[in-house]
Amino acid sequence: MNIILLRHGETDWNRAERLQGHTDIPLNQNGRLQIGQAAEILAVKYPDIHLIITSPLQRARESAEIVAAQLGYAKSGIKIEPLLTERCFGVGEGLTASERKKKYPDDIYPGMESYEDLVKRAGAAFEKIVTAFYDRQNILVAAHGALLYAMLTAITHGEIVYGGKEFKFEPGSIHVIKYLDGAVFVNRENR
Repeated sequence: MNIILLRHGETDWNRAERLQGHTDIPLNQNGRLQIGQAAEILAVKYPDIHLIITSPLQRARESAEIVAAQLGYAKSGIKIEPLLTERCFGVGEGLTASERKKKYPDDIYPGMESYEDLVKRAGAAFEKIVTAFYDRQNILVAAHGALLYAMLTAITHGEIVYGGKEFKFEPGSIHVIKYLDGAVFVNRENR
């Protein structure tokens, strides 16, 4: 089973370095282009996507829809999974990087989802996908940076460090989890 992780494309808040979290921000034009390029890569490497699952937030949903349209996958077949929603950053949402550093130098924001809860939720999302859709070979998951980092941390039991340097989830990036009999291998597809 290949679980293809797609981080949504750029938004205006990404460009301004504003923390998004649960705030529902749409893709900008550059983000749509990034996802179009990702779809071109997917069309070559994984032309047969058997299922597309997305976060309910519009930046991920729109990313999933762009890929679906380019691959000839029916928009009505896209599944929305609430467990894939981005991490809640509480009062940090909407603040720029410099505003956050000034107000919250420890990067802990009141109302923020804890690291432990995020990793648990991301792990549960992965388990739900591999259990419910075990018969699908290529599954595309459109989601968010913090959630995807947490998913890799959960499924590797901490070997891939949350927010670490070995994987970078940039807007429009593709990473593939090869899952076979409980073994997990992760690769980056677009560089």
